[in-house]
Amino acid sequence: MQYTTQDAWRIPMNDMSGAKGAAQDPLADLTLSEDALTAFEWSLWRISAAFLRWQSECSTDLAGTSISGLETAVLHTIRYRQKPKGLSEICRLLGRDDTANVQYAIKKLQGLKMIERVKGRSRKDTLYIPTSTGEQLTKDYRAVRENLLVSMIQRIDRSDNSLQSTTEMLELLTSFYEAATRRVASSTPPISHSGQA
Repeated sequence: MQYTTQDAWRIPMNDMSGAKGAAQDPLADLTLSEDALTAFEWSLWRISAAFLRWQSECSTDLAGTSISGLETAVLHTIRYRQKPKGLSEICRLLGRDDTANVQYAIKKLQGLKMIERVKGRSRKDTLYIPTSTGEQLTKDYRAVRENLLVSMIQRIDRSDNSLQSTTEMLELLTSFYEAATRRVASSTPPISHSGQA
């Protein structure tokens, strides 16, 4: 069977060994950069899942009620820069286009009395701000993060430069994935497995 780079996610990383006598690696023809990208994407899936679990566990523990990673992100985004935010701005800041899920998170946070609705510039403009309960949760979350995560990260590198470089690299990679998403979504006919439109 012929595999392409699009099939790479189906192959467990531990099956990619080139040891003598091992089953032939279906991805052996990948270039180093393709193999590195596959390994990177495995790590990206894992860190995404770990980050969402961390957000949820920390917020749930502090609030005493179940709060998801997305709900945590929405709450922190609403509090960001102490400025009321509407749905479209929240989605833009989080890089989300699934507005229904963000709306659900907003409704849940309202039900938990973590955020409240305020009037915008027009009657159609709905904005949200954190309540004192929501504000306190974000402060407590930051304190726990400082105590647990910052101390762990400082063991790796005591300067902020390394984290800043990683942030810049992730922003650049985000733009690459966004561009690739637009290309796939707008390609007519659909992009073939060979990468040719």
